[in-house]
Amino acid sequence: MKDEKVSYFKLFGLEFPVYHARLFRLTILVYLSLVTICVLAIRFFGYEMTDADIPGGFIAGFLLAYLISIL
Repeated sequence: MKDEKVSYFKLFGLEFPVYHARLFRLTILVYLSLVTICVLAIRFFGYEMTDADIPGGFIAGFLLAYLISIL
């Protein structure tokens, strides 16, 4: 990696890296993908939004972006 800013956080005795620039870029891409999937599901499959879709998508999108960034 090129001089990318990396910090670490500890959870249950394990250290996890956080690549800031990569995480920000992937978070935006994951959120755009989730919105696209949601719009397609509503438009073509008759999906109806629930109260949990927005906050759940927000949390899941960030966690998915972090998982992709450390892989």
